[in-house]
Amino acid sequence: MPHVVLSIVTWNSADVIDACLASALAQTYSDFEVWVVDNASADDTCARVAAVAARDARVQLHPLPRNTGFCGGHNHALDRSASAAVLLVNPDIEMEPDYLARALETLESDPAIGTVCGLLLQSTDAQPRIDSAGLVRLPDGRFALRHHGRFLHETPLEPGPVDGADGALPLYRRAFIDDLRVEGQFFDERFFAHKEDWDIAWRGQLYGWRTVFEPACCALHPRQFRPADWRLRRRLSGAIKADAVKNQWLLLLKNPLGRQLAGYWLRALPRQLGILLYALVAERASLRAYRFVWQHRAAILASRRLIQARAARGGPLARPSGAVAAAEPAAVGFTA
Repeated sequence: MPHVVLSIVTWNSADVIDACLASALAQTYSDFEVWVVDNASADDTCARVAAVAARDARVQLHPLPRNTGFCGGHNHALDRSASAAVLLVNPDIEMEPDYLARALETLESDPAIGTVCGLLLQSTDAQPRIDSAGLVRLPDGRFALRHHGRFLHETPLEPGPVDGADGALPLYRRAFIDDLRVEGQFFDERFFAHKEDWDIAWRGQLYGWRTVFEPACCALHPRQFRPADWRLRRRLSGAIKADAVKNQWLLLLKNPLGRQLAGYWLRALPRQLGILLYALVAERASLRAYRFVWQHRAAILASRRLIQARAARGGPLARPSGAVAAAEPAAVGFTA
């Protein structure tokens, strides 16, 4: 098996997939495979990926019969691979050639690091704006893109710990992936898409893993998907908007510790009541989110019990001797 799998989930991604694959295959670190999991695209995404795979054996196409979302697509790759690390790559990402090598060097520096994230820029302009430099957790249980929209030349950036990694391009340690599984799933497929990276960031913190930002890892990501942008939100499908509402409830029901639960909900309640009022008046398609949470409340609370029980056992290095080694090859050997 390769030391690293690059997992790319596509859905009607023909406009961007060629550039994404070109940047992936140009990485200076060589011991990797690229798994493209296609979510039943209606355009020629699969044909484009197949053409690249015919020229480069490192690329594998895994077409799915239906759209399983970001979560289901990446879980497909995570569940069927056994590499020491996995780099999730959005199809609209273009990496600098040394991105993977630098990220692996950071991951190898400390066994408590579960995730490494780099600097994502919105454009190739001479003075670009930052798309993200990791995530920062807000007091009401939401996460925000760190330094999003700021000019790069005006923003001091230092490597170090952050609250989480944006889902567009995180590097995960295999032991981290396996430790965070709940009922077999790394990504909670009830999220489908949106805020699933918040869920991973929160759970990783609960379990004592570190997420590290390394600005030397650089990539282009001209972000389009921003449900919190109300002007953009009006153009999104009802399903996407409902997911954005539903997934915040999943986060707040599953992840806060018992002693934190009341505080988080008190801080989140004004915003959540505003969202409910907006849905009743102007976005009735999002009301299905509340129905979903109610109908699945028993399963959601069962997930909460498992998460809280694991969090009570302490950080990854506090587990019984051999537990980390059992989840990860003893010699990671990231040096190509």
